[in-house]
Amino acid sequence: MLAETKKKIGKTILKNTAAFAFAVVAVTLLSAVFGQENSLPVVGIVVALMLYPSLDLGVYDLRMAVVLALMLPLIGFTSVFALSGLWVGMAVNFFMVLLILALTTEPLLYRPSLPLMLCYVFAQGAPVKTPEAFSMRMACMAVGGVLVFAATFLAWRKKHKELPRHGLKQQMTLSLRHKSYVLRMALGIMIAGMIGEIFGLKKSMWISVVVLSLTQIDIKTTRQRIKYRVIASIVGVFLFLLFCQYLIPQKYVFIFIIFLGYLSSFVKEYKYAQVLNTINALNANLVLFDTQEAIGNRFLLLAVGIAIVLLLFFADKVFRRMMAVHRGIRPEQTKVQEQETGTQGFSAVRTG
Repeated sequence: MLAETKKKIGKTILKNTAAFAFAVVAVTLLSAVFGQENSLPVVGIVVALMLYPSLDLGVYDLRMAVVLALMLPLIGFTSVFALSGLWVGMAVNFFMVLLILALTTEPLLYRPSLPLMLCYVFAQGAPVKTPEAFSMRMACMAVGGVLVFAATFLAWRKKHKELPRHGLKQQMTLSLRHKSYVLRMALGIMIAGMIGEIFGLKKSMWISVVVLSLTQIDIKTTRQRIKYRVIASIVGVFLFLLFCQYLIPQKYVFIFIIFLGYLSSFVKEYKYAQVLNTINALNANLVLFDTQEAIGNRFLLLAVGIAIVLLLFFADKVFRRMMAVHRGIRPEQTKVQEQETGTQGFSAVRTG
């Protein structure tokens, strides 16, 4: 029993170490080729490379692999186009997120939309402003699309030979069953971008990251995540100040951050992972802010992101009650439905 446990732990360590090494090497190489201004989108591409080959999305392999390959250049283009003006940005953000989620919300268990959503949010968080930089961004996303296509199609081809498949139309039908979730996410990312544009916030990308993380199918999970994220941010700030500002000499902080990145590969629980994410994010923000400003900015953007998520849940609840009244459903029946199904208010809109 003990020997079996040790063997299992050893396999986990080897697997996580190999995955972390691959991620570091891939991000380093692609960033070196396409420039540091593309390092954030590269992170999203590498997440896609590591996640999609291991998933079964249920769609015909070649069709879905082609969709993933085409989505990355489209994300590269629209993420830049969305920054061309307030109203254009609002429309582009809404419909692009809607498209991503329509294709990849299901199967919910695996969260297959995450890599594409990260690519989109991270690409907006590292804007390009010259034709040369835009060309490099598009080349980066196109190469990323080819790599993701090759990795996923080859892996899926071996794994899914005898498994039942469905088409893209059915995939979109399955994903759009979760209308409330899809609309709240699309509206949340749109509002986050709008606020960043209006107030000219530095690193407003982190509002979108908060919205992406906290917007869930049901309100219970969201409330739990909000609590964990706030507590983790406070703990993360304390540990950041303790280790990165006081205990560890500045020349060794980079090594400490790399170690935390490696450690995060073993941390699966959301509340603990967010502590490590806070430390890493604060260290990255020191490029633009001093320590006090970085901490203040972190909490400000966190609060704005939480407010957006809760506002949309409230709007969803009001909409649900209005639809219930319109259909002649008693309030107590609506409450029971909420408890059984979570927040599905926007999904009360019928299609077809």
